Amino acid sequence: MPIPFNSFSPFLSRPAALALLSTAWLAGCGGGGSDSDVTPVPTTMRVTSASAETPVYGQSLHITVQGELLDQGLTPVSTACKTLQPAATTQYASSATTLHYLCDVQSVGNQTMELRRTDTGAVLHTLNFTVSLPQVTMAVSNGAGVNGDVVFTLRPDLAPITVNNFLAYVRSGFYDNTVFHRVQTNFVVQGGGYPSPVVAGTVPTHKTTNAAITLEAGNGLSNVQWSVAMARTSAANSATSEFFINLKDNSASLDKTTANAGYAVFANVTAGTDVVSAMTSAPCQTITGFVSSALGCVPIPNVVVSTARQTR
Repeated sequence: MPIPFNSFSPFLSRPAALALLSTAWLAGCGGGGSDSDVTPVPTTMRVTSASAETPVYGQSLHITVQGELLDQGLTPVSTACKTLQPAATTQYASSATTLHYLCDVQSVGNQTMELRRTDTGAVLHTLNFTVSLPQVTMAVSNGAGVNGDVVFTLRPDLAPITVNNFLAYVRSGFYDNTVFHRVQTNFVVQGGGYPSPVVAGTVPTHKTTNAAITLEAGNGLSNVQWSVAMARTSAANSATSEFFINLKDNSASLDKTTANAGYAVFANVTAGTDVVSAMTSAPCQTITGFVSSALGCVPIPNVVVSTARQTR
């Protein structure tokens, strides 16, 4: 038997009863949601955040970008990077909401990266980061009074060719097991070319090197005490792997002048000067045809560089 419209309540009119019955049916069928419960679909590309790992000069920097519709085309731009490209690896999988880039860092100091729309060039986000001056740590010892780490802080901002050349040797392991083959008290200590052992009475064989580099003397860095410069022959553009540490201010004789091509400073010893000083007191001999008394002497037992690593 049909339910009379007024059976819900003696006080409901027929239209009111119809409305109540309709509402009860909708609620029972789950149709009571609102538009506010629906997640809006993004229609415009945007960058919500960008982050970078700790940047190291001369090494690859991983950058992560978060946002929406990033697959529509995003272009990162930065003068800090020698190369800057998407990280096409399974480790860094990109999507419409996450992009990964790798920057081959070539500059030091405060840097910026702009994230631009590829189609319009509009800047959607700017990422700021700072690249510290690179450092190389050499572990040296002669098994006696010389023992410890010597830290070189490099200046790629003023001597980029020389620094990049030096770091290439470091990264290849070239300096491992080489010796400081020359000590000239109150002048310089020199190394970077001869493998251990160097023994009395025998002229050692130099390690095979990369091509010689362009001289960067006169770059604003001077051959003052604890500065590090590249050794070379009488030819200006002849430096390869050998370097020397100035034991005193040698700027008057080694810096570039109108009459002197000079020697390119590219770093300073910022830790371990006591280790360098100890080399000048170590047992030392001349070797005929190699290091004469006019040039100093060869530490024997050898002062050996066990490892040379970029540590910053």
